[in-house]
Amino acid sequence: MSTATNASITRTPAGPVRACFLLVRQAGFPQWPQPLRRRIAASLSALALAASAAGAGDAEGAEPAEPAKDIALAETIVVTASRAEQELGRVTSSVSVLTGEELRASASLTLDDTLRRVPGFSLFRRNSSMVAHPTSQGVSLRGIGPSGVSRTLVLLDGLPLNDPFGGWIYWGRVGRESLDRIEVVRGGGSSLWGNSALGGVIQLVTSAPRESGPSLRLSALAGDHGVLSGDAWFGQGFENASLTLSARSFDSDGYPVVRDDQRGPIDVDAFSEQTSAGGRLVFSPGESVQVGIGGDNLSEDRGNGTPLTGNDTDLTSLRFSADVVSGRGDAWTVRGFSHEQEFASRFSAQQVDRSSERPALDQFLVDSEAVGLGAQWEGEVGSGLWVAGAEWRTVDGATNEDFFFTTQFNRRRLAGGDQSIAGAYVQRRAEIGNRLTLELGARIDRWQTGSGSRLESNRADGSIRRDDMFEDREETAASPRLGFLYALDLGWSLRGSVYRSFRAPTVNELYRPFRVRNDITEANETLEPERLSGIELGAVRYRGGSRLSVNAFLNRVENPIANVTLASIAAGRFFAPCGFVPGGGSCRQRLNLDRTRIQGLEAELRQRLGDDWRLDLSYLFGNAEVDSAAAFPELEGRRLAQTPEHSASLGLEYSNPDVLQARLGLRFVGSQYEDDLNRRSLSSFAVVDLSAARAVSSRWHVFAGLENLLDEEVQVGISGTGLVTIGAPRMVHLGVRHLLNP
Repeated sequence: MSTATNASITRTPAGPVRACFLLVRQAGFPQWPQPLRRRIAASLSALALAASAAGAGDAEGAEPAEPAKDIALAETIVVTASRAEQELGRVTSSVSVLTGEELRASASLTLDDTLRRVPGFSLFRRNSSMVAHPTSQGVSLRGIGPSGVSRTLVLLDGLPLNDPFGGWIYWGRVGRESLDRIEVVRGGGSSLWGNSALGGVIQLVTSAPRESGPSLRLSALAGDHGVLSGDAWFGQGFENASLTLSARSFDSDGYPVVRDDQRGPIDVDAFSEQTSAGGRLVFSPGESVQVGIGGDNLSEDRGNGTPLTGNDTDLTSLRFSADVVSGRGDAWTVRGFSHEQEFASRFSAQQVDRSSERPALDQFLVDSEAVGLGAQWEGEVGSGLWVAGAEWRTVDGATNEDFFFTTQFNRRRLAGGDQSIAGAYVQRRAEIGNRLTLELGARIDRWQTGSGSRLESNRADGSIRRDDMFEDREETAASPRLGFLYALDLGWSLRGSVYRSFRAPTVNELYRPFRVRNDITEANETLEPERLSGIELGAVRYRGGSRLSVNAFLNRVENPIANVTLASIAAGRFFAPCGFVPGGGSCRQRLNLDRTRIQGLEAELRQRLGDDWRLDLSYLFGNAEVDSAAAFPELEGRRLAQTPEHSASLGLEYSNPDVLQARLGLRFVGSQYEDDLNRRSLSSFAVVDLSAARAVSSRWHVFAGLENLLDEEVQVGISGTGLVTIGAPRMVHLGVRHLLNP
C-alpha cells in the first residue's frame, strides 16, 4: 500500500474541503435542513483542514510521532471495509472484530447471541436464533430497521449469506469451529456492497488450513433443555491446493416461549433441529492464479411453541471464485454463487386463554432460487489504491399457501415474482503523509422487479377469487461515500464519513403475508426502496494493549419499510387487506413511511489488565424515531418498534493456558416497544453469562457455559391481548474440544 505524498492535495486544502461540501450538498443531503448541512460540512472541512495542514508539515520534513498500536488489535486484517485487505488501525469505518478464539470461548450456543456483545448489533426480536422464527432473524445495526428483514449485509468469505427471498439470516449455516473471525462494519456500506448494506456489513471469515499437515477442530457439548451439539472443521494443505470441510449438528428440546403465568394446554417447548455441512477446494493452476469451488447445505426443523405451529428449511448453496495477480501486482477477482431453498411455515389462531388453537395459515412451499456473479479489480495508480468492480444478482421466489380455515383450509394462494440488481462501484484510497487517509467511493445500482402475481382460488372447486398481475418496476440508486482517518499522537486517530446507501424491498416483503399469533401482516407489491443518508464522526485509540473507540452518528432513512398497524380488532371480523382477523388481533401491512431518523453514540473498549486479564465494554445510545409519516401522522415522533434507546455489554476475561480460561459477561438492553404505535412496551433486562475452559492435554480441552446465570426473564414480544413471549431461561452446557494443528 502506497504512502507517497500527493503534493497537490498536501499543499492546498481546497481538494478535501471542497469534497466535503460537495458531498454534503449534492450526494443525497439536500433534503436535510440547511443549518444542519452547514454544521456537517463545517465539521468535516475543519477536520480536513487540520489533516491537510499536518500533511503539509510532514512534506516539509516534520517527523510526526508514529501512532502507538497494539499489534493484536490494530493489525488485525479487515477485508469488508474497502474490499481490500487493510489493518484494523487504518480503517476509516467503525469496525469491531471478534476472533475465532473469542467466538469459541463464548457461553452462548449461537453466533447471533455471541455477536450481541458488539455495540449496535441486534436481531429484530430479542430471542435467540435457537428458537426464533427465521423471518425475525434479520440483523439491525444501530436500530435502523423497523421490521424483521436485515438492513445489514452478512457475508461468508465475501459472498452474501442473507436469504435471497426474505433477507433474514440462517445463523446455523456456519459452525464456529470453522471461523477465523467475524468483522462488524457499522455505517452505510452500499458504496461498495450495494443492496442490503443499508446499515453496515458483517463478514464471517473462515479459517484457512495450515501448510504443515492436516488441521482439525472438533467440539461436542450437551446441556439441559435437551441440547446436543457437535461442530467440526478440517483443513488440509497440499503443494498447490487446499481442502476445508465443516459440519455442524444442533438439537434442542427447547423451552416454553410464553410466560409461565399465561401458559395454557396448547403451550409446548419450542424445539430446534439443525444440520449443516460445507466444504471448499482451492487450487492453483498457475503461479498467479487461484481457483476455489465450494458449497454448503442446511436442513432445519423448528417448533414454534404450540403443536400446530412450526417451520422447516432446506437450502443448498454453491460458490465459485477465481483470483489472478498480474505482473505489476494488480489483483483481479471473480466471485459467483447459486442458492436454492425450500421453506415452509405453519401458523395458528389461538384462544386468548391458551386452551385451544386452530390452523390459520399453511405456507407449505416457499420456493426461491438465486444466482449472483461479480468481478473486481484492485491496484495502485499514482499514489492511491483503487478498487473497482461490478456485480449482478437475480432472485426468483414464490409462496404457496392455504388459508381461511373453517373445518378445513378453503382457499389457496400463489404469490411471487422475480428481482434482479446490477451495480458497479469504484473507490480510491490515498494515504497523505504519515497521518491522513482519505477514501472516496461511489456505486450505482439498477433494481428491477417483474413477473409479480397473486392468484387466489377456492380449494373446493378451483374457482378464481383473485388474479392479479403486478406492474414491472425498476429503480436506480446512487451510493457515494467519503471517509477519512487522521492519526494524532499518543495512539489517537480521528475518523469520519458521510454516505448514502439503499435497500430494495425483498420478494418476501413484496408478495408474502405472514402472521404472529393473531396479528396479521399483509405484503405490499408497491413498496419503494429504502434510502439512507448518514454522517458519523469519532475517535479511536490504540495504546498499551487497549482499544478505545467512540463514535457519534446521524442517519435519516427515506421510504423506510415498516409493519404499519391499520386496525386493532376487538371482535373477529374481516378487514381489508388482511382478510379475517381474530379477536384481539391486528391488521398490519408493510408500508413505506416518509422518513425516520436514527441518531446516537456508540463506544467500545478493549483493555488489557496485566498479562492474564482483559476488560471489554460496549455501549450504544440510539434515538430511532419516525420523523415524517404524512399518511399516518399518529406515528410521527414515535420510537421505531423493537429498538431500545440504551444497550450495553461488559466482559471480564481471565486467560492463563496453564490454569484456566474464563469469561464473565453482562448484557443490558433497555425498554423498547413491540409495535409501531408504541402501545406495547417490553421491559428492560440484564443477563449474566459465564464460561470456562481448561486444557487437559495439548490436544484436549473441556469447557462449560452458563447462559442467563440469574434466570432473568427476557420479554421478547407482547400481543394485543397482553400475551407475553419470553427468551431463553438459565441454560447450562458442558463440552469437550479436540485440536490438531489448529
